[in-house]
Amino acid sequence: MILVNSFQLKTDSMKNLITAILVCISFNLFSQAEDDNFYLVDSKISWHKAYKTNKTLEQVLAYFEESDIFKKVKIENNQVFGQLNPHATNPKITGVPGVHPLVNKTDFKGDVNIQYRAKEKEYVVYFTNLTQVGRGDLLKKNEEQTFEQNFLKAGISEYRPYFLKRNKTVYNETFIPIFEIK
Repeated sequence: MILVNSFQLKTDSMKNLITAILVCISFNLFSQAEDDNFYLVDSKISWHKAYKTNKTLEQVLAYFEESDIFKKVKIENNQVFGQLNPHATNPKITGVPGVHPLVNKTDFKGDVNIQYRAKEKEYVVYFTNLTQVGRGDLLKKNEEQTFEQNFLKAGISEYRPYFLKRNKTVYNETFIPIFEIK
């Protein structure tokens, strides 16, 4: 009986060890896919963030419909769809050490979808088709390049190391206040 219990204990310990190793490997693989609100799926970079709110669906929709952050905006199926006007990072806020010059010398824009979740009392911003727009420094004025062109390794769905070091943080710190309801 003691031998059976000892064997069962060793088996359970091995199962726990294997489970822990698999969880660590899964987290490592997922960290490439999701990092600081950035998501990398099928070689496409997007940014998603949930914002807690006490506003109603109607108030959230009205706020973004009347907002000047969008070039085009429409409300459809109780969701906001918009094209973000070109915005710039602010080096005075985000800093410049370790940031690729492309980040602070270009504007960015993209497509936005905002969904309201009443049960969670939040709205979720999905920012896709992220594009850098030249100002005439590193890219010609109004020249456009996708985030994927500049921040993914060629031919594979993996971030370039310099994006993960400081650039993603700068963009995250820049994106968050744009979509906050004031």
